[in-house]
Amino acid sequence: MAAPRHSVLDVVELLTGSGRWPCGSVGTVVEADDRVALVEFADDRGHALDFVSLPHDALAAAAERASRAAS
Repeated sequence: MAAPRHSVLDVVELLTGSGRWPCGSVGTVVEADDRVALVEFADDRGHALDFVSLPHDALAAAAERASRAAS
């Protein structure tokens, strides 16, 4: 099974912590290639706080995780 690949503007959740961002943090993919995605974390006003480059398998689509939790 291939690892999930995330696209630009996908809202994703971290499956593992990275730096100051704990597991479960939600961000937006701003760049992606075959190996990694660059995820932007922003405040509630939309101002960028940080950018983190992570492999696709360290991310899950935020909507997908939310729907699993609700079932």
